[in-house]
Amino acid sequence: MKNLNKIVACLWIMSVLMTMACKDDDDDVAPRNEPKASAGDSQSVDLEKRVILDGSASMGSSLTYAWELTDPNGSNATLTGLDTDMPSFIAKMAGTYTATLTVSNSEGSNTASVNIVVTNPEYVLADQMGRPAINTVFNFFGDAEAKNNYNQTLPSEGAGNAMAFEGILDALQEYIGLDSESYTNVLGLDNTTTATVLATDVLGSNKTAASTYGPSDLNNIKVGENVLNGRGLSDDVVDVTLILALAGNDLNNLNDTQKGLISDNVQANDKAFLTQFPYLASPH
Repeated sequence: MKNLNKIVACLWIMSVLMTMACKDDDDDVAPRNEPKASAGDSQSVDLEKRVILDGSASMGSSLTYAWELTDPNGSNATLTGLDTDMPSFIAKMAGTYTATLTVSNSEGSNTASVNIVVTNPEYVLADQMGRPAINTVFNFFGDAEAKNNYNQTLPSEGAGNAMAFEGILDALQEYIGLDSESYTNVLGLDNTTTATVLATDVLGSNKTAASTYGPSDLNNIKVGENVLNGRGLSDDVVDVTLILALAGNDLNNLNDTQKGLISDNVQANDKAFLTQFPYLASPH
């Protein structure tokens, strides 16, 4: 009986040791690190926008990326960085684009897809242009959507764009070596105030003073009277705007760069204005 008990005890000990050995063997096996692709979220964008794809949420070590783009018939969109986790392309045609990502490593590969819907927005067909050059020259602080939004802005709400205009004035002045923080123009206005005036792109009219874009008297400037008060046909509105933006507050102390930038060098209309209604020059 004692021998039987010894045999049972030995068998139990052996089974425990074998179980522990098997567990150790399992622990020694490296876990598989199979890749899992993620092509990012679906997107809806406007025509001509840059689309940035995002495969950065893909899982796995030592991944390689391979993207393919299926675009609408007739489109020739090209992926830039198609072997990276975040390639991009310009949507040149409206429709649905499908981007397919394959990620691979030594454990295998995995694929995921995402759709990008590109639409052609409706644009305002005419520029808002109370003052020539404001919208066409200084309103380049955004893409087509920003331009379109500006053209839809009511004149009474134009000052809402002042911050963007101020950014353009700052950038232009810094580019030619001026200090935008301390800059004031011949009207004595800093960039913040000038931007508010120009962003409200309408012609003011003070009927108690002569119409002039001005300034008609540099020694006695009165905004809304002898400057920025309506517009005469012969007023050089582009030059006035450039002077406000780039000339500083002393027209007698300009550097060579400023002298070359404060005029479009168009001194007069190419045909004489009429002396009676409608006053505009006869067409070519």
